[in-house]
Amino acid sequence: MVKPMRYRDIQAALLRNGCRWAQGKGDHEKWFCPCGEHMAVVNTARTVSAGVVGDLIRKLACLPEGWLQ
Repeated sequence: MVKPMRYRDIQAALLRNGCRWAQGKGDHEKWFCPCGEHMAVVNTARTVSAGVVGDLIRKLACLPEGWLQ
């Protein structure tokens, strides 16, 4: 079961796994996986909802299992 997480924890995990980001609209950022084929959008709020965290894990499928722990 996915739980809400702090944005800075998500950001650190993405950077640690070689992902890169681009500015989206407003308080959203686009994150791209190292292979360049997958993209997910994350809002930069202090707490990111469980639905967005689950979507992020599903969309960045090329990252190793358990990367966001």
